[in-house]
Amino acid sequence: MTKIVDVVIIGAGPAGTVCGYLLKKAGVNCVIVDYATFPREKICGGGLTPKAYELLQELMPELQYDYQGVKHFKLMMDGKTLCEVDMAKELRMVRRKDFDNKLLNQFIAEGGSLLKNSFSRFEEQKDGRILVALKSGEQLLCDYLVGADGANSQVRKYVTGQRLCNTLWMEQYVEKGPNEFIFEFSSHYKKGYYYSFPNLEWDVVGMGGTYSSSDEIRSRLSQKTIRKAIPVNDATLKGAFIPVETVGSGKKHIILIGDAGGFANKLTYEGLYYAIATGRNAAKAISEGTDFAVTNCEIFRKKRKEIWMTNLFYSRLGLSLMKLGAHSPKLIKKAFEMNY
Repeated sequence: MTKIVDVVIIGAGPAGTVCGYLLKKAGVNCVIVDYATFPREKICGGGLTPKAYELLQELMPELQYDYQGVKHFKLMMDGKTLCEVDMAKELRMVRRKDFDNKLLNQFIAEGGSLLKNSFSRFEEQKDGRILVALKSGEQLLCDYLVGADGANSQVRKYVTGQRLCNTLWMEQYVEKGPNEFIFEFSSHYKKGYYYSFPNLEWDVVGMGGTYSSSDEIRSRLSQKTIRKAIPVNDATLKGAFIPVETVGSGKKHIILIGDAGGFANKLTYEGLYYAIATGRNAAKAISEGTDFAVTNCEIFRKKRKEIWMTNLFYSRLGLSLMKLGAHSPKLIKKAFEMNY
């Protein structure tokens, strides 16, 4: 039997749940499909920047979630502290297992439906609708298909055949330390950095960039991690990809959002703001009958701008300029707040 809905969203992360929640608020019948059992662990630094939590507050004013607020920022290079500043607004550190579950419950409380299943394929029908087949054999007939299934998106792979250029990141939980977030850069790191973020129960340390394998990251991270590691689900070190190439589906009624569309910040690799923002823009396009390229045009523009900014920042010249600029903490603070 085929179920008929207006919109099928694949993926119950922040992008998918924000999109689904806003569609339900607009009276659009939608279903989210995800194979995971929530709450589920999710590798992620877990940082909500001010623009991320302010946008979330605007879209979901009733949402309540736990977080560790932190303002103190330490910039390092090659093991040495360049400067320390206190930001004007806090960074909110969340545990993704709990945060994502809160978002999903908000969608369900609005009348949304979660289907525990996995995407298999789709077929475009003669009348313009899309027949989505799930791995269980179930079928969903919809007007719009939204891919919100992360860096390894099966929707993107099916519609475009593309595997995005990814950066590889690894992180682990460690015993709590000072309430500060640390970024360390080096010409030895490949378009990436080391980070240490405080969180509610423990802290998160990690490293990543354009590495082809995990071995080098594991080695560097083990040298830098001095606090006791805390295993989660019997593992201490976990890895994930973050896509740095933005793509579209090429089809008006198939929309890729969040990491599925490669919308993470190409310079900092922060993705929660863009997951929330592209989820909003997809919901707007669907509920208003507008093209996603129109509602999301500002973010597409930012992604193009970030390409040359990233190439400059991670070059030897860029790192040298950052080292020089660290003599003026106010300048570093301003530069950081522009991306946060």
